[in-house]
Amino acid sequence: MNNRNLLRILIVVGLLVFSVDTKAAVQSGDAKLDSAIDKANSEWASAMKTGDAATIAAAYADNAVFIGFDGSCTKGRTEIEKMYRTRFERGVAASTKIERRHITVDGDLAYDSGYAEIGMKKDSKISVNGGRYLTVWQKQSGSWKIIYNVVLP
Repeated sequence: MNNRNLLRILIVVGLLVFSVDTKAAVQSGDAKLDSAIDKANSEWASAMKTGDAATIAAAYADNAVFIGFDGSCTKGRTEIEKMYRTRFERGVAASTKIERRHITVDGDLAYDSGYAEIGMKKDSKISVNGGRYLTVWQKQSGSWKIIYNVVLP
């Protein structure tokens, strides 16, 4: 299966997953996966406030793909880290929020979706941008890593 077909499947799965809208965080039933997601989400929230791109990138697999709300596509953990470093040159987050709303596990893949927002401070004002996300995790050598992260407005 090529990347274009996989992306189409991810979008369809994402649309189905996003149709569920609960406010409560959910658990997968796999303690190691839940721990990896909780750790990555917590580290993402802290790193967005401190500008630590390396910590954010650590959750990604070497060949991961990040698709931004604008459709931009960044491939590879190293490039994802560079993308965050570039973003942090404009400033760091004043506030963050992430709510996991749905998770489905299928063998060594997990589909995690929810809502995230970032409050950026500029000129004494905070502007908040938020949207839904779909993150696909893959178990690699016993650890869960992000292989696709799609952000939707």
